[in-house]
Amino acid sequence: MKDLNPTFHEDSTQELFSELRGRVRFEGIETYGEYRELVQELIQEKVSEGVFDINEDLPTIEMDLQGRWTEIEATLR
Repeated sequence: MKDLNPTFHEDSTQELFSELRGRVRFEGIETYGEYRELVQELIQEKVSEGVFDINEDLPTIEMDLQGRWTEIEATLR
C-alpha cells in the first residue's frame, strides 16, 4: 500500500543540515536572521527539485533546522 503521508527521515534531515553547514560557510552567513533565510531558501529549492512534496511537514522541518543555529554558530567562531 502506498504511503499517502510520507515523512522526511532523520538521516535525510541530517543530510539537509550538512548541506546547510556548507552553504553557511560559502555564503558567509553570520547572523541567525541570515541563517533563517537560508533555511527557507533551501527548503524551497528542495520543493522545486521534488525532494519534498505537499504532504511533507515542511514547517516542522524548517523549525528543526532553524533550531540547530547554535551548532552552526559554534563553528563560526
